[in-house]
Amino acid sequence: MDIDNRIKMRARRSDISFGGDTINLYAYQRDSHSQSVAKKIELVQCEKYVTPEVFAEIEMQEAQILMDDLWAAGVRPTEGSGSAGAMKAVMNHLDDMRKIAFKKLGICQP
Repeated sequence: MDIDNRIKMRARRSDISFGGDTINLYAYQRDSHSQSVAKKIELVQCEKYVTPEVFAEIEMQEAQILMDDLWAAGVRPTEGSGSAGAMKAVMNHLDDMRKIAFKKLGICQP
């Protein structure tokens, strides 16, 4: 049995929100014998302009799952021009336009 003890992070839109839309973040780690869950992050006072320490590290696969969760919860990039969904829609539209143009011009498509 393969033991996967990486930290996993998930996100879900809150069912109950006080003061606006919120996203709940969860972090946990499991192995074949136990599970650990993250508690609330504790913020501590520090000198001004100190670079924050990393509080968690996740692998790219786990980051992708977190990104997918945030997308499913309705979060979108502020600058959405590079989104994969928008690019796919543009590519499909261009393919449709090519078919129409080739048919109108009597050109056989390769």
